[in-house]
Amino acid sequence: MTIQEIYHILDGYAPFSLQESYDKSGLLVGDPAQDVKKVMLTLDITTPVVKEAAACGAGLILAHHPVIWDPLRSISPEHPVWHLVQNQISAICSHTCLDIANGGLNDFVGEMLAEVLPLTGEMAPLAELSGGRTLGRTAELAETLNAEQLARHLKTVFGCRSLRYAKGANAENIRKIAWCTGSGGDLIPDAIAAGADVLITGDCKHSVWMEAQNRGFTLFDCGHFETEVPSVILFERILNEKAPDLLLTVSEAGTIPPYLV
Repeated sequence: MTIQEIYHILDGYAPFSLQESYDKSGLLVGDPAQDVKKVMLTLDITTPVVKEAAACGAGLILAHHPVIWDPLRSISPEHPVWHLVQNQISAICSHTCLDIANGGLNDFVGEMLAEVLPLTGEMAPLAELSGGRTLGRTAELAETLNAEQLARHLKTVFGCRSLRYAKGANAENIRKIAWCTGSGGDLIPDAIAAGADVLITGDCKHSVWMEAQNRGFTLFDCGHFETEVPSVILFERILNEKAPDLLLTVSEAGTIPPYLV
């Protein structure tokens, strides 16, 4: 398939036009007319990931996080883009558009939660964005849990060895949960407005913890990496359905935490 054909598959599932104004989703490196037989899936495009792709013959890397974020004033061997160009490997990144899309990453994580935490009723949007777009999801648990019980279940869902959480007023009687993959701590007001007892997200700054404390709200930080690495499984699902003959490989370097816990 050509890069352009794969781009259109992804655009049809999670339109790149949905991305936030600050985002850099899309075809960031490469020729749309390039033919590829193998695609590497990853959360991030790092130099080790590019070397891994080159070694296995992948002509395209599909990632959740953009490999180009700030304007590049120079390109040296310390930057993954150098290695992409050197190895003639293209890069497509589907970031906030995948977070926002119906059936996107937040819905997929909802499926993961439902496997461990039985939910009742339909998932609903957490936050309203401009243009009718939404971010995050809410749902009710089939059974009430306390914060310690929920923490144990979340470690199972996201495969994290540890997580951080702050107990709020409803920490002993959690029924409605809200979640946003990645860094969603700024959605605490939206979670409260939605009637959620907790917000499950990652990458919470000190100021976010202080806001949770001031509001008496229960907050879970399960890690930016841990809440977004499921994007790789979602990419695999999308491409297997729309392009079953395309060879897919999952990056090892791009799907293990870049830190020790």
